Amino acid sequence: MATGTRAALRRALPGFGVAVLVAAAVRLVYGPWYGNYDVRYALLWARDLVHGHNPDYEAAFAPTPHPLSIAWSVAGLPFGDRAGSVMVLIALLGLGALVWIVFRLGAELFSPLVGAIAAVVVLTRPAIVRDALLGYQDVPFAALIVGAVLLEARRPRRGTAVLVCLGLAGLLRPEAWVLSGLYVLYLWRGAEPRERARLVALAAAAPLLWAFTDLLVTGDPLHSLHGTADLAEEAGRRRKVTQVPRWSAQYLGFTLREPLIVGVPVGLVFAWLHRRRASALPVAVIVAMLAVFAVGPVFGLPLIGRYVRTPAELMTLFFGLAVAGWLLLEPGRDRTRWMVVAGLCALLFVAFIPKNVSLLNGLHKRVVREGAFYRSMRAAAESGPVRAAFRSCAPLSASDHRPVPYLRYWLHGDPGSVNTVEKHKAPAGRILLLPRRSRTTRRFYQSNFPHVRVPAGYVRIYENRSWRVLARPGCA
Repeated sequence: MATGTRAALRRALPGFGVAVLVAAAVRLVYGPWYGNYDVRYALLWARDLVHGHNPDYEAAFAPTPHPLSIAWSVAGLPFGDRAGSVMVLIALLGLGALVWIVFRLGAELFSPLVGAIAAVVVLTRPAIVRDALLGYQDVPFAALIVGAVLLEARRPRRGTAVLVCLGLAGLLRPEAWVLSGLYVLYLWRGAEPRERARLVALAAAAPLLWAFTDLLVTGDPLHSLHGTADLAEEAGRRRKVTQVPRWSAQYLGFTLREPLIVGVPVGLVFAWLHRRRASALPVAVIVAMLAVFAVGPVFGLPLIGRYVRTPAELMTLFFGLAVAGWLLLEPGRDRTRWMVVAGLCALLFVAFIPKNVSLLNGLHKRVVREGAFYRSMRAAAESGPVRAAFRSCAPLSASDHRPVPYLRYWLHGDPGSVNTVEKHKAPAGRILLLPRRSRTTRRFYQSNFPHVRVPAGYVRIYENRSWRVLARPGCA
């Protein structure tokens, strides 16, 4: 093995170790989960492609297809019904990688202590842990974006490596396309014509590939844009430009929580006064990503809290500066003043630890509650009568859209074999799966419990405490 390769492996080993340890710790504390709605659809679409089917991107209430998420979902298919857990594990490894990269970025720009504080904050934010436990692609996306910032911080105007990192991120979320374009503009002045062409090609690769996959599957290269906007309208999500200021602040606050709402502005002031040049790169990325979030409603896109997670994670660096930045100053009055401010920020953080622990405990309760919901649904789907009826009488209709990808995956159904009667998206199939008013389903649906009028002639073929399955005569 070449010396350079061995050195690279040695440098990567601590990060790999942290990623594995974080994933194992979170998995041990919270237990297994089934993966969120988007994850299950990514698995379905990966399986459809492997089996030669055209993925049903245009199914009712289908989420936005993320090409890289679908690609790595292929790795989960050999695990069968445990594939959802494999996808959650990938997100947990992404969380561990993100924690390490935030630490390395803070150490590179400011000091190891600043990086360590920021990394601990990222690891203990309930909203970020929640995203990882649900398997959202936003967590690996954030690791790639912050990784690109780290690469640039280590070697300014690095070029290719940064664009490759942003390109991979751009197959998970389109915000990375904007960052790639801005980075090319930043490199433009000092590049030769041939280099400029290569940079543009690298920056354009992700959006072109995404559009190409949409074109192949749906015939519309902008399907993801149109589908996301249509789904936002159907689901009644926030998507007005006038709502941007309020919800940007609220989502950032929800992600960072109270101590950082105070500490991050303090750190930004410290950065402006004492570490302006080092702070310019993360601040530029934060501003660019929040700007993309703000203009999304112009194109009909929704305002969703996960869309501000990455800039919020970069903001944790400035909380690290608020607490430990004074150590970067020479002894004197200024250092003493900042030491006092740092102590107040640290005390505020400590004071909110009980509340943060309570929020993390609440997350654990949610995992347990939703795990029971999906286990009972899976028991219904895998029962002998339901499987037999599905083989002969598909499609099966669910009362709302949330069970659809899970049912189709567990029943090994082809595209279109499971649908929903929600908002009259499809007529009732010959088989109906309906929730019963158990404690599990009431806590899951809360005020949105679905009500379906069963057509005459259906007979019950299966029932457990949370679900009942009805079928037309001849399907039972």
